[in-house]
Amino acid sequence: MAKPFPPAAELLPHRGQAVLLDAVLEDTPDSIRVSARVQADNPYFVPGRGLPVWVGIELMAQAIAAHAGLGARRDNKPPRAGMLLGTRRYEAAAGYFPEGAELEVRAARDFGDDGGLAACACTILCGGEILAKATIIIVEIDKEQMG
Repeated sequence: MAKPFPPAAELLPHRGQAVLLDAVLEDTPDSIRVSARVQADNPYFVPGRGLPVWVGIELMAQAIAAHAGLGARRDNKPPRAGMLLGTRRYEAAAGYFPEGAELEVRAARDFGDDGGLAACACTILCGGEILAKATIIIVEIDKEQMG
């Protein structure tokens, strides 16, 4: 039986309402799948509309951060600090993710180097349908470099 993943909040530097992910569903050396439910208690929720799709970029970034957090745990190291550098070709099927939607966020590493620069192909799905996709560019930095 597979060992369950720790709560998403334990893998991210975020706290409280800033944690937008609910759970890790699957993690491999180069990819992750996480879940996020669209609920009215989300700080970005718009009553009567749902979650604006631009929040999808943060969902994707948090999926990548959770993947890095799991990798650091496996290696018995502290997680490196990460920064979202940008996104390429963010495309969304609608303006909002609807209330109650069970989103699945996937992130897979396209390329990366030992210096911490990486690009991840990300998608957000609901019921198997792609609602948003983008390439997210991130950089990881050792805390000593943050000076």
